[in-house]
Amino acid sequence: MTDTAPGLPRLGTTLFSLTLEQRRPGRDFAGLVREVAARDLGPGLEMVAFQSLRGWPRLDEAAVREVRGVIDSSGLTPSCLAINLDLGLYPGRLLSDDEAFEYVAVQLRGAAELGFPVVRVGIECGPGIMGRLLPLAEELGVKVGVEIHAPLTIEAPPVAALKELFTRLDTPWLGFIPDMSATMRAVPDAVDDAHRVAGISPELTALTKQLWAEPGPTMAKFPELERRAAEAGATPAQLGNLRMLFTMHGRMAPERWAEFFPHVVHVHGKFYGIVDGQDPSIDWPAVARVLREQDYTGFISSEYEAHAYSDRHNAFDQVRAQHDMLKRLLEAEPAVTAR
Repeated sequence: MTDTAPGLPRLGTTLFSLTLEQRRPGRDFAGLVREVAARDLGPGLEMVAFQSLRGWPRLDEAAVREVRGVIDSSGLTPSCLAINLDLGLYPGRLLSDDEAFEYVAVQLRGAAELGFPVVRVGIECGPGIMGRLLPLAEELGVKVGVEIHAPLTIEAPPVAALKELFTRLDTPWLGFIPDMSATMRAVPDAVDDAHRVAGISPELTALTKQLWAEPGPTMAKFPELERRAAEAGATPAQLGNLRMLFTMHGRMAPERWAEFFPHVVHVHGKFYGIVDGQDPSIDWPAVARVLREQDYTGFISSEYEAHAYSDRHNAFDQVRAQHDMLKRLLEAEPAVTAR
């Protein structure tokens, strides 16, 4: 597998990028993994457990052997397994703290059996659960990373609470997984495709993009968006699509990812399309600088998410284009570090 130079972040792919491919007739887990390897889109392999693994979170020994066999024979390296805490698992109530811990713990054990060194959890895994997971993470040798996804920022109270916990515990087994959705410079063109299909007028899309680009916290803009979109004739269903534009695409400056270090255990290389070797929506040169300056040598999982909006482009080709761009940026003359 082609990799970056020693001492740099490593490249990989999450199967989530291939969501539409997984739904095609004749596609299966083994075939997708083999194609990722054949197209040299590793060496790292990430997957979403509930998306790719039938029977998760309780796999029998035969299933574990089969999954490990597929990955081992591909030559790819397991990088991260995305797991979930479904607090609303039961109708009419949320999981108790003990139930939530056990629900994540069984998945952490499953990740270890499958050979994954990192798991991704969501922000709902707060300091209480993360602190309880530490002994198990150490025992299994699996790091637990909380994904920082739009609309979260470093200032968000749940993120700040986790930062305090990680600093106090000073452990390599708990940390953050930055997702570049939180730090975008433009709304991707794929959104326009989805809005057209939903019957949203170009004027409503332009209004939402204008509000998104204005200074200020994204979440604070919701009342104005709802008022002005309603005045422009948006239906409740269309308003839901417009709100998603705000929640899926964050505005945090990319340089602020440095504030999450040294507690970064994995990186989600979210992107919505590469055009002529560049990413119009995400400032990857700035992100690459941060990763180099922070001496990050873990994996970046290419996470193509334009499939949420449009099937216009081939996901394999898009991941290839991002890998080429990232390799070029990461192997450029390194910036002088401030440390």
